[in-house]
Amino acid sequence: MRLTKKAEYAIRAMIALGRAGDQPVTIQRIATSQGLPKKFLEQILLALKAQGLVESHAGPHGGYRLARPTESISLADILNAVGDRLASRAGKRSRSSTGSSTLETLLEDIRRCVSAKTRQISLAQLCENSTTEKQVEELMWYI
Repeated sequence: MRLTKKAEYAIRAMIALGRAGDQPVTIQRIATSQGLPKKFLEQILLALKAQGLVESHAGPHGGYRLARPTESISLADILNAVGDRLASRAGKRSRSSTGSSTLETLLEDIRRCVSAKTRQISLAQLCENSTTEKQVEELMWYI
């Protein structure tokens, strides 16, 4: 199972917004800080906005910010907003033999586990983990 670029960029953008708190962040700032293509990021943020995960503010101090607290946004919410069905990536297989039926049952169990896990992971946890990773990276310069 693999994330699409759209899903990866959506997660990275949401983490950037989560770390910014209530301050609106411009698309340009997110794109630059995360190394993301600005045009693609615009499409992603519109999808996130349509699902009520972010809100936009116009004007000189405008930009995007989270529409809900980080604790109430799950990884599944983000993936669903951009149309990524991570848990259903394996595709449909024919059930022509007992072996393939057994394999399909196993894959379905795995998809359910992945789906459940994405619902359990909050944006708050992702933001916390990304802060820890950043601190470790900064520390590595001194070691």
